[in-house]
Amino acid sequence: MSDLIDILQTLAERSGRSPSPLIALRRIPAAGGARISHLPVDQALNEAWVRAIGTPFFQAQSIALAALRRGAPFAITGSGLLSRASLHLLALDLLRNEANSTALLITPDADQALLHEREATALARFCQPALAIAATNGAKRRAAPAARLVVTTLPEVHGVLLRFHDRAWRYFWRQLRLVAVADLHTYYGIAASHLSMILLRASRLTPHPLALGGSVAPVSGAEAALHLLSGREWRVTSANDLPHPATTLALWQSDGERHSEITRLAETFLAAGASVHVVASPYEIGHVRTAVAAERFSAGTSPLPAHVQIVTGAQTGAALQAALDSGAALVILLLGRGVSEPALQRLAVTDMAMWPLLQPPVWPPAPLNPFVAALHLVCAASEQPLRDEEIQQWQLTAIVERLAAQQHLYRLPDRTPIWLPGTQSDPYIPLALHAAGMEPLHLLDEQGRETGMVDPSIAGRWVHPAAALPPLCGGQQVIARDDEHGTVTLAARAGRRTLPLRRCQVRIRDEWAQRELRRARGGRGPQVGWGRVTIEETTYAYREQVGRNPAQERALAEPLTQQWNSPAIWVRLTQPLHVTGQLAGWSCVAAIALRTLARLEDCVTAYDPATQHLYFVDAQPNGNGLAEWLYEQIESILPLAYDIALDQRTDPLFEPLARTDMDWLLAVLGGEAEVAIPMPSLPPAKASRAPEPPARTEPPARAEPPTRASEPPARVPEPPARASEPPARAPEPPARTEPPARAEPPTRASEPPTRAPEPPARAPEPPARAEPPARAPEPSPRAEPPARAPEPPARAEPPARAPEPSPRAEPPPRTARASGNPRNRYSRPPERTPVRNQPDRSPPAQPATPPPAEEPTMPDAEAILARLRQRRARAEPAAPATPQPAASVPSPEPRFQPGDRIICMPYGAGKVRFSMFSGDREILLVEFDEHGELRIDPSVNIVRRLPPEEPDQDE
Repeated sequence: MSDLIDILQTLAERSGRSPSPLIALRRIPAAGGARISHLPVDQALNEAWVRAIGTPFFQAQSIALAALRRGAPFAITGSGLLSRASLHLLALDLLRNEANSTALLITPDADQALLHEREATALARFCQPALAIAATNGAKRRAAPAARLVVTTLPEVHGVLLRFHDRAWRYFWRQLRLVAVADLHTYYGIAASHLSMILLRASRLTPHPLALGGSVAPVSGAEAALHLLSGREWRVTSANDLPHPATTLALWQSDGERHSEITRLAETFLAAGASVHVVASPYEIGHVRTAVAAERFSAGTSPLPAHVQIVTGAQTGAALQAALDSGAALVILLLGRGVSEPALQRLAVTDMAMWPLLQPPVWPPAPLNPFVAALHLVCAASEQPLRDEEIQQWQLTAIVERLAAQQHLYRLPDRTPIWLPGTQSDPYIPLALHAAGMEPLHLLDEQGRETGMVDPSIAGRWVHPAAALPPLCGGQQVIARDDEHGTVTLAARAGRRTLPLRRCQVRIRDEWAQRELRRARGGRGPQVGWGRVTIEETTYAYREQVGRNPAQERALAEPLTQQWNSPAIWVRLTQPLHVTGQLAGWSCVAAIALRTLARLEDCVTAYDPATQHLYFVDAQPNGNGLAEWLYEQIESILPLAYDIALDQRTDPLFEPLARTDMDWLLAVLGGEAEVAIPMPSLPPAKASRAPEPPARTEPPARAEPPTRASEPPARVPEPPARASEPPARAPEPPARTEPPARAEPPTRASEPPTRAPEPPARAPEPPARAEPPARAPEPSPRAEPPARAPEPPARAEPPARAPEPSPRAEPPPRTARASGNPRNRYSRPPERTPVRNQPDRSPPAQPATPPPAEEPTMPDAEAILARLRQRRARAEPAAPATPQPAASVPSPEPRFQPGDRIICMPYGAGKVRFSMFSGDREILLVEFDEHGELRIDPSVNIVRRLPPEEPDQDE
């Protein structure tokens, strides 16, 4: 292994690239597993195991064997040699104990089928008499119907074994006792529905109860997903029961031409005498297989035994875990310019232990898809007439009735209803695991050879003419598309990426549930809904970027439109998104693909500006289970989605996507007040200082609550200012006495503007109020926010706010859903502050009753922020006039100066961009290394100055 690592490091040094393409090396130690002294299997098998495998037995085998003999389904956790050998051991033990019985082993793809056939044969040849083992795609495929153990794939079971069950495969089905499924985790989403229906069809053809078993990678939620798939409880062994070999994971950064990088790495290791296997996506596997002509080189969509495994792109964690568990000495993850790959590179350097792809991925449970069920029901009726008791047991009565109405099934006029298939078409269409009962798209290379099949639901979105594949990654280009025959021709195009531009119309058909998004920092979160929607999507253009050139938009000659019904979730954003082409939300989709077994193609985003709903829709008609899981777990993927967007800010292709996602993700994760923080508030504060308090008595000026909300107006008059300010932080002592007020995001947003010295800040308020009159006509659009702005102005002009409640019609529904609690969180500080401060600091006349009465009705933090931003945008031009008064008032000595390097909890290290004062408190504008530009209050956050040497080192 050390030789392979030395070769890789030498290759990185000789690449001449800076920084080095070798991002990180992580040693994965070996695990010993839980050994046992004896396993009660056939004696010949016991000896064969020792001779073929050379290891003792393990606890996982004992647990699985006990479940098999009880008739309970079992799953051995692991994806390496020992998990495969354990599956073969249990199958062979059953076949040797039951004469003439047969077993079926289903694998994810044809390459895996040949591997299982080879390894099972090696184990069985030490047993006498030898058992016949054959793969339906191997050299012994003609003898497969007579074999005792048949190794095949799910499409082969559907199109060959079940289709010809009454001919060549009659004997096999009559004697079938066990169905074992290797790598169960590959059957997620729509594939789970296919597997579930195949198992039902198989159970109808055998007179004996079927035993179920399989292997599964270490994933989260396997028990629930398997129970939903089969309707039975599975016994899943622990991941620590089997040993795992030691290996090394290397992260390698591609220079943009991934295929040439693969060729260079493979040829280097082949020259050193090592075998190399490349794990690639279905879109690029055809090109990768022809890249290197060597006996010790192989390529596929899943890992195969080799000294070196090269995994292309940020595939799911299950693919990487399988490569690490394959027995390879070195696993190289090739990262390039895919949408999530820059974030993975940065996170690997920051904390490899918590790296997303090294955590067990989540298996979202997938309910049965009606389209998939309809396809298999017609096939089942072709194999044997459907009986009424079967349909009742499967709970598919509604689907059968619909098929009968469409004449795909015919009911015979017997006393006991039975159904036969119609004669409209052949139901045995080619089976693509992720296609919802439709003909798949066949991928062809430039020579016309088929390299794979993909889900047709991606055709209009990701496989439009000139599209780059894999999605949001590139490397292959669609050069021809034949919709009549369902074929797509691909050609290699290094360094070329595309991003579809779409128009979407979404209509909510059913709303099943609604809740408030949970925020780690507390406070009110946006509403999240779950239900069924109808979405119409039109792809009219695409963004294209080649190499390091700027991105360009290119229109399609003919827009591609598709419509489907599917489950979805939607997030009600508090601020509108100004973006075209439906670019919002793709960072979340990329994060879902990293956290779960789902692919990036399994989820579609759509934004409705009219309702400010951001939708995440299952890509396949009638759903794949992702929306249901996302409704409960969306909070777990939002931080990773923000990391992905953060690292795409400078990418020429993804920059608009990243900026849009960062805006709404920051608002959701940190609260609306956090969104306003980056905006400099000095100009408004200065403007407020120039004028004198007299203006404060003007009710008209207060007619514009938005402007007053954005400024620290309440601070202008000592009593009102603090009464109106929710935080009551203007004076240091009060701020410390009320820590909760400081913690509130809204208070921070309001404070920055009041950074002018206390006296000026109070005087300025009148001018600010005088300024609004000119803008007075505009408050109408801001009517919804006024409720929040009133805090300061409310006291000066209670009547003006009386009419404002009408615009607040939008927020009420939200308060109703959240039971009012979140809103009280924001309105609470203002209520308490006036009560405490007014007696201490202001005349009794000032703390008039209107504010407390109105505040409960106007606690919309999001609305205020909208007006806050508008206010700031307008106040900026007036800034030049305000500086003069500010100069007359001395400012306290700042603790931090621009350019200082600081450490702040919990944001980490950063550089001070600007230092200003809000009353007695210093406010810092800091550019953090990881979080970008944020506003920090040292009295709230722990801030320390770093030694001067550190900035030099960073530079």
